Amino acid sequence: MTQRKWCVIGTDPRMEKLAALLKNIDEQVLYIPTKAWSYQVERDLLAFQPEIMVFPIQPLEIVTDSIGMEFFQSVKKCFIGKLSPEWTRFFEASELNTEAYLENEQFIWLNAKLTAEGFIAAYYLEEHETVAGKQFMISGFGRVAKLLATQLKRMDAHPLIVVRSPVQLAEAQAMGYEVRKLEKGISCNQAIFINTIPAKWLTDDYQSLLKTSKRFYDIASAPGCLELEGDYSECYRLYTSLPGQFLKEDASKILFQCLTESAKDL
Repeated sequence: MTQRKWCVIGTDPRMEKLAALLKNIDEQVLYIPTKAWSYQVERDLLAFQPEIMVFPIQPLEIVTDSIGMEFFQSVKKCFIGKLSPEWTRFFEASELNTEAYLENEQFIWLNAKLTAEGFIAAYYLEEHETVAGKQFMISGFGRVAKLLATQLKRMDAHPLIVVRSPVQLAEAQAMGYEVRKLEKGISCNQAIFINTIPAKWLTDDYQSLLKTSKRFYDIASAPGCLELEGDYSECYRLYTSLPGQFLKEDASKILFQCLTESAKDL
């Protein structure tokens, strides 16, 4: 197989491991461990001339005057994560072949499964106790929440789903979970609260959750759900990118599998 030239950018442990996995199948790889698009990055790209670029999950800060198309002349495909408005405008204006790997269904579900397992690892690290017999309140009922609730139930814990959506309330109830509506003044009754909703919804109206939970774990995407002033470090824990923190080997393999499958015809 003809060697292809990959450029992998980012400081997430998954990106470093992804670069190593690509090298293991004899691809040419330039790994740039940075959080910013800089003049040094541009020099490296001009020297290497990559055919495939992998951008990090979180958007790169731009510290140059602008992003020039001359640094993408040899690029056949860009795999992109989350984009800032500046990066969105750039890719929309360009004619580059892009693919958002965070929208790949295979990646989303497999990554959600690792996020659920990563929470268990974070819980053990923080609490030093078993999950069996404990009460967990989970906000949201998307992929992560579904997989996490299933995992906790299998481990003899007691998950309770709290959501605003009548559809999700009905779905969770039909699947056999105890449910409550997420509403103002809701109490945790000393349960462990887990947020999976990727929005800043935790305002004064829901401050009661912090006051009545044994611990509040926020495992949704950065920057988390907390929209309150003050110090809540005693009860609030923000754990984003759980797969990258606790299961980076498996997380990078999932990313590797999805990207190489998509790039096989390039």
